[in-house]
Amino acid sequence: MSEHGDRRIAAVLGLLGGLLIGLDGLFDLAQGVIYLGTGHGMHALVPVDQGVVDLFVALLIVLFSWLGGMRSDDRPIMAGAVLLVLAVVGWFALGLGSGLLALLGVVLMLVAAVVFLASSR
Repeated sequence: MSEHGDRRIAAVLGLLGGLLIGLDGLFDLAQGVIYLGTGHGMHALVPVDQGVVDLFVALLIVLFSWLGGMRSDDRPIMAGAVLLVLAVVGWFALGLGSGLLALLGVVLMLVAAVVFLASSR
């Protein structure tokens, strides 16, 4: 496959990973709102915090996946390195207690980072 095709595949995988992590963040925020609505304010703190962090990480993933998919020569290396660091940190931060969508998003982000780094040879 061509270099631009590899970048396009990596960008799509990164965007899909960011979308899944963002979706998990929205589910966490909804769970926190439900806890607040039922009068369990202290139980709402953890899902709301996790949801905000997930949405922020998802925004970073989408941004760097989009930047890596552009046609410049140095952007895939930068995008791959940032996505690799985000994937490792996200894997440890999310752990096994997080939702399945977030873990699947981290795996897709890791694959996108490897493809970005491999396409910039």
